[in-house]
Amino acid sequence: MGIPIPNEHEDPDIELIERMARGDTQALDDLYIRYGSALLGFLASRLNNRQLAEEVLQDVMLAAWKNATSFRGDSKVKTWLYVIARNRAINTQRKRSLDMVQLNESYRYPSDDTGPMERVIKQANREVVRSAIDQLPEGQRDVLTLTFYNQLTGPETAEVLGISEGTVKSRLHRAKHQLKQILGQEGGF
Repeated sequence: MGIPIPNEHEDPDIELIERMARGDTQALDDLYIRYGSALLGFLASRLNNRQLAEEVLQDVMLAAWKNATSFRGDSKVKTWLYVIARNRAINTQRKRSLDMVQLNESYRYPSDDTGPMERVIKQANREVVRSAIDQLPEGQRDVLTLTFYNQLTGPETAEVLGISEGTVKSRLHRAKHQLKQILGQEGGF
């Protein structure tokens, strides 16, 4: 197909995009398996509504399918997907007035506890942390979520959010500091 790629050995997902560009639906399935869960977590955090996040995720994957032939390789595929997800989430937020709902993130944390009491404590801790993260300003919350939950690098986070790496670092620093203060006020952390 001839998609220009700076160095295809740096991004293992390029092969999936090339296959998608040739119409290989299995490649789309493979991309979904690889990134669907992480993108869903990002979208659920951003939209505060899991069902809506699932709908937006489908839109993200459809956009990736439709745009595979135009992918230039200027960024990693993972970063490209997060940019699409962020843009779709912003568009969705503009279209809808969302009610705040509590996220159930148990799907993201495998249980390795020994009994019901440990499960209750872990769930309570997750809810306290989620509540604290939700209190952060949007820019700080996005940087924190992309960096820690979605494990994007500083440059990838900067690209997804359309900001400089320095801004990522300063927002992350402020977010961690503010999160510490919030959790200190909540007690128990």
